[in-house]
Amino acid sequence: MPPESPSSGDLLSAAGGLAGQGFGAAVGVVRDTHRAISGRVFWALGLAGAPMRLATLPVRLIHDTISELVYGVTGNIGETVLRIGGELTALIAAGQEAGVRARLLLAVLNGMFGDRLARDRSPLATEMIARVDGEPTPKLAVFVHGLCETEDAWFLWRNRWPGASVYGDRLHVALDWTPVYVRYNTGLPIEENGRQLASLVSELVASAPREVTDVALIGHSMGGLVAREALLAGRRSDWAERVRHLVTLGTPHRGAPLEQAAEAAARVLSWVPETRPLAEALGVRSAGIKDLRHGPGERCEQEIDHYFFSAGLGSGLEPILGDLLVPRRSAWDQARGEDLGFGSDHYRHLGDANHFDLLGHPAIGQQLVSWLGGPGLIEA
Repeated sequence: MPPESPSSGDLLSAAGGLAGQGFGAAVGVVRDTHRAISGRVFWALGLAGAPMRLATLPVRLIHDTISELVYGVTGNIGETVLRIGGELTALIAAGQEAGVRARLLLAVLNGMFGDRLARDRSPLATEMIARVDGEPTPKLAVFVHGLCETEDAWFLWRNRWPGASVYGDRLHVALDWTPVYVRYNTGLPIEENGRQLASLVSELVASAPREVTDVALIGHSMGGLVAREALLAGRRSDWAERVRHLVTLGTPHRGAPLEQAAEAAARVLSWVPETRPLAEALGVRSAGIKDLRHGPGERCEQEIDHYFFSAGLGSGLEPILGDLLVPRRSAWDQARGEDLGFGSDHYRHLGDANHFDLLGHPAIGQQLVSWLGGPGLIEA
């Protein structure tokens, strides 16, 4: 059974607390930067000799005492005010249901700080759950969303293109696959989410009213990495033996450039005292985000069909760059100069699409039916 959802009041109360922590952290970054710069100034003055050091000593003592007092009071007041505001908002909003927008805001919070929320047992921390649409059939198509998303992401794009439909609906109508939509805390380490997904799918297979003969894992962006980790965690298990297909849509198998750049920036900023607090602020991002700088540590040797989708820029640069978040080479799991790991019919590239179009593009819906239907399928 899925865990009981926290009330709106609990969520808003915790949000106020989290905002207070964020305010305090921001004050701390400014304080530490100020401290590093002023320290460098006083050090430079001290180079003038002992008389100058003695002359500036009272000034430095007064400066440090006042600045520390100001930053401390500012941080404490800010945290207290924001926490009280969260509590008051919680009292006003108690009993109201959270809609798609609220779930999205929670998903963003979990993507950014989800490992910390889980560690602190915050009611804002998302727990992994599964939503099964329709009557279960012997074939389960498990959809795993990406960073800062929820299962709602698979439905938000259906009205963008004429004739487009939700992938799960299309697979159910055409091939009798039962769609299963997973929600999870994208701020947790990808390996941990993989273990949780393996356990979740195992429970779904074991508790299904009809014997499950086929499982397909379909992941968008980070979700593809989580699916791969689930296969590694569940190798040789009963449920994993039923997995026939793994489809990844814009998944950074070889790492995401933005996270690689953030990691490099944090490393460079940490070299100088004046910018070290900014490096520490960059380091606050979640373990899930940090994991995006590299792909899985190993490959699953299980005999299943792997399929890859990438998006492009709609220009001559698309074969090199792919979309702006995940290059084509990474989405296709290719090292530089490496041949395709599977037949060419296992790869597709949408040059007129972006990273998030991969969640609902009609061309992908049609291709999924073809891939999961097996050879020789002729779609009506």
